Amino acid sequence: MHEAGIATFAIDLPGHGLNTILPDSFTKRPLDAGAFATEVSPLAGYGINDYADAVIKAAEEAKEAGVKKLYAVGHSMGGVPISFAAAKRPDLFEGLVYIAALAPAPDKPAGTYLALPDQAENSKLGPAIKAEPATIGALRIDPRSEDESYLAAMKLALADDVDDAYLRTVMHYLTPDAPVSIYGEVADFDSGYEKLKRSFNICNQDKTVLPSTAEAMIADMDAAWPRQKTKVRRIDSSHEAMFAAPEELARHIKKSL
Repeated sequence: MHEAGIATFAIDLPGHGLNTILPDSFTKRPLDAGAFATEVSPLAGYGINDYADAVIKAAEEAKEAGVKKLYAVGHSMGGVPISFAAAKRPDLFEGLVYIAALAPAPDKPAGTYLALPDQAENSKLGPAIKAEPATIGALRIDPRSEDESYLAAMKLALADDVDDAYLRTVMHYLTPDAPVSIYGEVADFDSGYEKLKRSFNICNQDKTVLPSTAEAMIADMDAAWPRQKTKVRRIDSSHEAMFAAPEELARHIKKSL
């Protein structure tokens, strides 16, 4: 994006990136599967407002730095906090760009879409979840697993078209937990939300957020805000489009702005 003359700001959400807080059991190898499956997540206390406020803070800082037109880009779970941030402060944003993402609609939490029949039956992410979300307060994976069959299941779900060596590097940077509560929150969309531009990049080979699930979200968005229809773009890649098809994805994002 920088090569195209577009400034980008990557942020770390609470509990992720440089702010990562890891469950103790995740750091001990060989893994104690029982402990990993039952240890309450250190992110269980985080809610959607914590995430949305982090996005808003970054947007405010970008505006203070002179950015005129600001777009929030969210991949996968990241679609939820950018939606809530824009719901709270639509004045900060020109638009939203979703990439293989989950997002809420009016009166529909993002988790609603995880329960759709095609998604529930055919998403391949389920075998990668290592704990009961209601028990630990998070969706938990093990990106540093030493179990080859588990890693194969993760690859199938997330990045079946990414080189194995490259994917091992990518996995090293993933954190195990995401607070499950954010998928059950209902957004209160400000009246200014309707003016925001929206684009949705559907990954045709996505086995985590299925194309049919993305299409259902888009249909609800367009029904709620018919004056600003969602621009739909398709990428022939897995869920992790930024690693599987980075140049194509960059072109799609640029066209969305």
